[in-house]
Amino acid sequence: MPDRVTVGSVEIADVYDGVLEAHPTFLFSGIPPSMYEEALGAELVASGSLPIKRGGFLVRSSGKNVLVDTGVGLKNPRMQDSVLLQSLEKLGVRPNDVDVVINTHLHFDHVGWNCSERGGGYVPTFPNAEYWISRAEWDFWTDPLVLNEDGAHLKTDVLPLKDSPQLHLYEGEAAVTPELTLMPTPGHTPGHASVAVTSDGERAVILGDVAHHPLHLIRIWVCAIDESPRLSRRTKRKLAEMLVDQGALVAGGHFTPNSFGRLVMLEGRRAWAAL
Repeated sequence: MPDRVTVGSVEIADVYDGVLEAHPTFLFSGIPPSMYEEALGAELVASGSLPIKRGGFLVRSSGKNVLVDTGVGLKNPRMQDSVLLQSLEKLGVRPNDVDVVINTHLHFDHVGWNCSERGGGYVPTFPNAEYWISRAEWDFWTDPLVLNEDGAHLKTDVLPLKDSPQLHLYEGEAAVTPELTLMPTPGHTPGHASVAVTSDGERAVILGDVAHHPLHLIRIWVCAIDESPRLSRRTKRKLAEMLVDQGALVAGGHFTPNSFGRLVMLEGRRAWAAL
């Protein structure tokens, strides 16, 4: 299984940040055990849970180091095994070398290294990077009602960016480089975005959490924490059709063990072809 791929002149490298034990009833909301057990088979461990990767991707595009999602960090007392910075260093990249940080959405396991504690406060971990967050996502999570309900990680990993010149809020589709375009893929969260890669006639999509597992795109199952399940299902279906039609490479940050593959048609049904 490759830990990096090329799409034209763009390189996409897996940035590992540990493993999250997820239960299928959480990942596949409303799906009876008989269905998900048959579909998952040996992927399920003895406890009945499904280990899924945490992390993101380092994309080298047009001379820039672009980090897509920043893992869980070390602030959550239940998550003290974050190795994202070490994984970046293995790729020859230190925090000062990152030019752009993209948060596909603002769940805790995608923003954990946005900021680091320093001098009694929190500052951007990547001091030379622009932080790209969709305005719809920012507005949803910084609403006082949401902050009061789910604010711990937002206060340490998101809100410190508010007055920083490094914060870049965008709307709709947005070009990060000539080869990378952020495209709205809402449903999991209101402002969720995926990253479309186009270079030299080749295509890829970095999913974010449109799908935690290939089954989300194969069977269009939804996750228990999808904020808008019906919208999430529509987004998944539309994206799945596009991925098949284009033959685009897929990069799934939670896909385990293979982050890279393609969605293909086999005997009239969607299937996952891992690289």
